[in-house]
Amino acid sequence: MNDAGARGKCATCKYQRKRCQENCPLAQFFPSNKFEDFQNVSRLYKVSTIIEMLNTVADNEKMAKMVETLILEAKIRSENPVYGSIAIQNKLKLQIEETMKEIDLVRKTTDYFKEL
Repeated sequence: MNDAGARGKCATCKYQRKRCQENCPLAQFFPSNKFEDFQNVSRLYKVSTIIEMLNTVADNEKMAKMVETLILEAKIRSENPVYGSIAIQNKLKLQIEETMKEIDLVRKTTDYFKEL
């Protein structure tokens, strides 16, 4: 029994309903217990596109970071299909602006009491 048979189908092969080969390029990133993550990613990108993106990166550690980013983007997109990560960026931008205003108010208040 080969390594692919021992570990079972990876999420990619399970999704595509095919036998997981020993040299499956996505098996290390999407093991069978990450099926939902793979489903979300595959809604945004085709399997061939995911493989092409991974082939542009030589370092295995960078590939893992890329997959982690794809999973995060897909999760956010599934939670907010219209705006995706832009909604989170806008929310954080507003929070930063509010915090900056609050800091400015605290500085003005501090300066006022220093003058007394």
